[in-house]
Amino acid sequence: MSSKQFNKKRSAPDGSSSSAGGKSKFSKTNNGKPQPSKSFANKGNENAGKHQNKNKSNNNGKSRSAPIREKEEDVKRRKKPITAGGGEENDDDDEDISMDDDEGSFSEEEDEVEDEDEEMGDKALEGNEGEGQEKKPKLTKSEKLALHAAQPHRTTLLPSHPLLHDTLLPLWETARRADLSKDQRKKPINELYNAVKGRINEVSRGHKGGRVLQTIVKFGGKEERTGVAMELEPRWKDMMESKYSKFLMSKLIRYVPSIRPLLIPKLTPTLLTLLNHSNAVTPLSDFYDLYATSKERKLLVRGFYPRELKIFDGGKQGIEVKGLEASLEDLIGDESKGRERILDGVEKTVLDVFNATQKQALAQSIFHRLVLEYVTCIFKFLDKETADKKLHELLAAGAESFPEIVHTKDGSAVVRELIVRCNAKDRKTILQPLRKHVEALCKDGDAQMVLFTAFDCVDDTKLMGKAFVSDVVSLATNLAFDKQGRRVLLYLLTPTSTKHFMPQTIQSLAASASHARELGTSKKDTEVRRKELLSYASEGLLKAVEEKGDEMVRDPGAGLVVQEVLIYAKGDKSGAISTLSQALSIPYPDPAPVDPNPDQSTSHPLDLSHSIRTYKTLLSGGHFNNNTKSVEITDEDLSPKFASAIWEAITDESVGGNDNVLRICKGNAPFVMVELIEALRKSGEVSKVKKVLGKKGVKEEVEKSVRKGAGLLAEKIAEL
Repeated sequence: MSSKQFNKKRSAPDGSSSSAGGKSKFSKTNNGKPQPSKSFANKGNENAGKHQNKNKSNNNGKSRSAPIREKEEDVKRRKKPITAGGGEENDDDDEDISMDDDEGSFSEEEDEVEDEDEEMGDKALEGNEGEGQEKKPKLTKSEKLALHAAQPHRTTLLPSHPLLHDTLLPLWETARRADLSKDQRKKPINELYNAVKGRINEVSRGHKGGRVLQTIVKFGGKEERTGVAMELEPRWKDMMESKYSKFLMSKLIRYVPSIRPLLIPKLTPTLLTLLNHSNAVTPLSDFYDLYATSKERKLLVRGFYPRELKIFDGGKQGIEVKGLEASLEDLIGDESKGRERILDGVEKTVLDVFNATQKQALAQSIFHRLVLEYVTCIFKFLDKETADKKLHELLAAGAESFPEIVHTKDGSAVVRELIVRCNAKDRKTILQPLRKHVEALCKDGDAQMVLFTAFDCVDDTKLMGKAFVSDVVSLATNLAFDKQGRRVLLYLLTPTSTKHFMPQTIQSLAASASHARELGTSKKDTEVRRKELLSYASEGLLKAVEEKGDEMVRDPGAGLVVQEVLIYAKGDKSGAISTLSQALSIPYPDPAPVDPNPDQSTSHPLDLSHSIRTYKTLLSGGHFNNNTKSVEITDEDLSPKFASAIWEAITDESVGGNDNVLRICKGNAPFVMVELIEALRKSGEVSKVKKVLGKKGVKEEVEKSVRKGAGLLAEKIAEL
């Protein structure tokens, strides 16, 4: 009977469940049979890692103070493909040694096949069953538990079992506690390492032993970490392929940088095999994405190169490690046939990954780097006809899989390069699969660069407007509140604004558009293309502000979208203006609050610094240009219409009428009132302002305010 059938719940010798009553499977053994004992992870046990109630009084009746915990370091995480929703990976290596009581304990329900040796034993037993025998009837759950309880546990027969259960696990329960300071943890970690030293290879093969070693590596010093790593050196590659040891290998790569140069030669000969391995792909990708230096990344990518290239320059790699392009330039000279032969070898590797039934290698950035190097080299070293042929072979094999690669910097660069170089028909082939993942595409910082390049290079703006622009705008109320997502909306409105985009980003996109014009794949004028795209986006963006403007203006990021939509969008803005003005149709508090961090959901919009900037900008009609020292007006009607709507909202009798205006003047937004008065003056409606603020004593009350801008507001009131 295979032990796999019983890995969810183990039973005591009497047939009862050993998980009941606080019993654990990690009990001391007697002649190989498990005996019931207290669980090491029991919350009530005084030796457990955590106490259920930290506020409980001690025996002296005094309240125990909370210990100073060791500060947790920030954990780097890899990004998920947009086909998986984007964002960061959640299943990082730390989950295997969770510090929570319920998750970190070795409960009966959690463990699957626990040891590699046990799994091998199961297969051997299953193989001994004769094929010609009659099929036995299936056992019930209770029968399975009883039968399994009567059998000796295979893990108890392992040589490492007494050491693990009698010595290491009790020490581990103390060393792994989350409420220990660094100094408090040092002693149990040293004891744990000294107990396991010399038998690390033996202990590491199982799930439980691997978690013990992970704790030593995570919390130990340089000596402990290096000692564990070097004792396991013969098994590094095998550990990466193991279901449980891969977590320990990720820890070693992360915490022991000295082993990385030694690990690379063990990985590169079978790099593609490891990348396609369901277990090895995790530590390998962690190594490349999160912890490797620039030189180490280049050495890893060289594992994909054909043997011919490795032989030519393998012995000449010095301090500087060369990539594919530099190697083809320097080491092969002008032999075009040799270059083409090597690129054919790289092409085979690339197409094999794209055509493979297992797609996990596609999502890894180390593969994306290889594809980028390949695409760059075929256009640099091959003639146009051969390069175009290889390009179309790549499109035929990989176009449907491009959504799997755009979430990384190199993968995004590959698809952008293809968009720049391809004709209109091929661009449709590239973009069509991406349309299925528009939301995730917009919310990923690297993937959205593909979308920006398409906006800048595709001449068929009607197609882009009906496909991508309409999809993006339909998500505007969601994207506006996302840090990355709002950038797509802003790119449609003001693509060259350094307020929203880094100069490097603008330069990179401009270079791509310029290259497309040089190649002749894009012919339409840039300004014409942007105006046409904006015309498709304006109506939907204005509608989004009309529907959610009151919420958006309260959010620091979404408020920026509101500004740009009102300033740059084309069309009827009356609905959006009405929504923003109605957001102020609530009585302003008296006295004005002085909380530096007001609640965004309940505070008056004119008490939120970001909302104040939004209203001030819209009342002025545009953004202030520091070079010209003037406001850039793009819509002459915006300022007067917006000012009139704001004045009607704040003077409404339902919010206090004239008294509400006076409270706002003495409040936190005097600059908004300055712009409001100036806008109404330009539109010829200053008379109604004078009736309210021109009264005797108003100027004096405003001057008493200590808010910044109160003096300027008093001057404006005096001019009425």
